[in-house]
Amino acid sequence: MPSDTTPVTDLASKEVFTADGARVGRVIDVLVDLEADVPVALALSDVDEGTVGGLPNGAAGVRVPFRLVRGVGDVIVLRSAAHEAALPLPGGRGGSGTGGADGSTSADGDAPTAGGSASTGDDPIV
Repeated sequence: MPSDTTPVTDLASKEVFTADGARVGRVIDVLVDLEADVPVALALSDVDEGTVGGLPNGAAGVRVPFRLVRGVGDVIVLRSAAHEAALPLPGGRGGSGTGGADGSTSADGDAPTAGGSASTGDDPIV
């Protein structure tokens, strides 16, 4: 019987596209809820700013909630438009990182807590 799971390590460096074929970026990290043992977001770099609607100064890339992933194959396809789903990743890879130092997650389990809130209302910026 074929498996319906993909190891998290297989997601590294995959290109990410919207359902209509627009390139979003490349996976640099996968944020995982260690208590629930499930991925919660993809951290992307090499972002196509036209697809995500631009990036704020100092953003290292974007974070896309994993619940918006439609499918994984040679590439990753999202369910919605990137500008509606992508949240900026503050700082560079060597800076503040992509999560809380203690590994804590927000109440909705979507991302490590780091303060602030996104324009979508339910996803804190990591």
